[in-house]
Amino acid sequence: MQRIIINFSFPYKTTVLIFSAVLIFLPIILIEFIDAKSLIDEEPFLFRSILLIPTFIAMLGFIYCTLGYHFQILRGDELKLRIHLESLNITFTTTLISMFILIFMFLNFSPTLLNYILVILSVIAIISYVVGIEIVKEKYK
Repeated sequence: MQRIIINFSFPYKTTVLIFSAVLIFLPIILIEFIDAKSLIDEEPFLFRSILLIPTFIAMLGFIYCTLGYHFQILRGDELKLRIHLESLNITFTTTLISMFILIFMFLNFSPTLLNYILVILSVIAIISYVVGIEIVKEKYK
């Protein structure tokens, strides 16, 4: 079983990633077109299904892409692995510092934004990873 997973090439990673990103926001779009208030009151199971099914499929897609990119990096050469490792270091440090700054700001100035801290930190982490890769690539050129 382990040999099958290691030799699996994870095709269509980009397509699955785009499809999953669209699918994760699909319930929000669907709720805007239907009368969500009456649906929640009258059919809570249907409302939960509308939320559960697309988000579950999107989660499976994100896991597939994460594993695919992980094995792609591991199968790469030493330089690509080093670039990835250093960019993850930059990302972790940036995200941790941003988290402390955001917690301080939100606790003192806008406590309601603490509910959205994970969303904000994920955007910061993604952007810092992309910037980190470009910085590290320039370092090794």
